[in-house]
Amino acid sequence: MKRWLLAIVLALVAASWALAVRHVMRAEAKKGREAGYQSVLQAYSQDLKPGLSRKELEDYFRARGARFEQMCCLEEHGAFADLVKVGQEDAPWHCGATFVYIAFEFSARDSNAPAKANDADALKTIRIFRHLEGCL
Repeated sequence: MKRWLLAIVLALVAASWALAVRHVMRAEAKKGREAGYQSVLQAYSQDLKPGLSRKELEDYFRARGARFEQMCCLEEHGAFADLVKVGQEDAPWHCGATFVYIAFEFSARDSNAPAKANDADALKTIRIFRHLEGCL
């Protein structure tokens, strides 16, 4: 009986230790990824200033071979944002993926049609944006 109890206690201690190590490793990996995202954000922020037109920004991307996509309305009544994917994170159980982007948000040139990308839209902010995809 004592052997079984000792075996169970040792198994619980080993499992707890393994979970703790896994947690620390995942936290360190997340810190490293976040530092990478911040580095990319800082580089874009140094090169691209508010007021830049959408056309100038997209020409900048094309000249450097950067792939980007557009997404409507990151903020209410906002113009389409340009997104550059910089990473992927663990998703909650009910979603397929969490993608990490650098989001370039614009002030709409035409306030009557903010949900339409216009070459003259002015860059307003640059930030990190996380987007859940494939959720139930």
